[in-house]
Amino acid sequence: MRRAPALFLLAAVCLPGQDLAPGVLALSRIRARVRQAVDRLPDCTCVETVDRYWKPAASEKEIAPVDRVVLQVLFSGGKELFAAPGDTRWDADPMAFLASGLMGNGLFAVDLKVVFLNNQCIISYQGEEPHAGRRQARYDFYSSSMMSGYTVHNAGASGAVAIRGSFWADPQTFDLLRMEFHAEEIPPAVSYSAISTSIEYDRVRIGEGDVLLPQAADLRITGLSGEQKWNHIEFTHCQAFHTESTMRFGAGDVASASAAAVAPAPPVEEGTLPPGLRVAIALSAPLEDRTPVGSLIEGKVVGSVMQKGKVLIPGGTPVQGRIRRLERYSDAGGYFTVGLEFMRIETPSRTLRFYADLQDVDRSEGADTFLGTVHAEAGGFSGFHQQAEWSRTERVGIATHEVPGVGTFFVRGSRFSLPPGFKTIWKTQPYPGPAHP
Repeated sequence: MRRAPALFLLAAVCLPGQDLAPGVLALSRIRARVRQAVDRLPDCTCVETVDRYWKPAASEKEIAPVDRVVLQVLFSGGKELFAAPGDTRWDADPMAFLASGLMGNGLFAVDLKVVFLNNQCIISYQGEEPHAGRRQARYDFYSSSMMSGYTVHNAGASGAVAIRGSFWADPQTFDLLRMEFHAEEIPPAVSYSAISTSIEYDRVRIGEGDVLLPQAADLRITGLSGEQKWNHIEFTHCQAFHTESTMRFGAGDVASASAAAVAPAPPVEEGTLPPGLRVAIALSAPLEDRTPVGSLIEGKVVGSVMQKGKVLIPGGTPVQGRIRRLERYSDAGGYFTVGLEFMRIETPSRTLRFYADLQDVDRSEGADTFLGTVHAEAGGFSGFHQQAEWSRTERVGIATHEVPGVGTFFVRGSRFSLPPGFKTIWKTQPYPGPAHP
């Protein structure tokens, strides 16, 4: 059944921050850090992977996956633009690439301006809370429908909504870590009973500096009929985006000579890898459980990577990446869930973008791509000149959310340490951006 497109547009403003001790000084520093992050946010592109889920009205089943959308997202000039993988034509509306379903925008900077920079949110300090093994300062915020500037669009109807939520920041560095909020006073005409958004932030190396970018987000909507929609969004492989100006002067081009023709230029990386290559990467330095998520990591290619009988990537070539995930769990005997995102291979002649799926890991350090139990059964029968044998293997494991271009695996134990030389095996995939062979 065809469903009408639904787009949650984010555009906003939030009432002046109140002087609420003891968190007022920290709040001013958090705001200053956010303002600095927004002001210095460079033109950059990321791969946006959206896993979309849907539950029809009156259904007793759990919400189920519908599809996976992969787009390029470009942040430039304070705006977000979108393009299909491999295309160079950008559009401000992500729904231009889809026939139906739920999509949202504004995650890069609009939400930050809403809560921190436009001075129209009521913000109150709630103290410190533990989360993911670290202390985080929590603040609650609210903005009325008259002041928020948030507008919800659905199937031709639209209306302004109030927003209420919380954000958490590092009390030492004052870096924003995550934010959650939901809509209130939703107009009945848009046919939604609930709308909520959550965003996780971290600093990402873009060029020579670290910038604050969203890492993951969740957008959830419930209709008046009980229909539910959920988008889980991951931003990976972020990099600088540059433009170049070309001036042409000629007798037949007098009109255009008065202005520079500005055209997008490819990012700093000069090439992409063909799909289907098997690449082994060994860590150059140890990783430990104290290593912060988002930290840059380096590795080296193990053995030369060949293509058509020629060396495409020499053995020992440096590889750059970062820690995407490092979570400790106490069940199943104690284990860590680790996510590594390798992004660039620095060959002697040029830089190559690395986009691949994890195939295997070095098992000698307690690492495995599967964490669970394996049940094997076998049997058979014979008689009347007939015989048969059968066997069945069932793997019951812990599920983890897979993100394209990010390798996720498990390490058993109460402590986590991967030594230099720890090896992962990858298989390259088509890069979801403009290809530069």
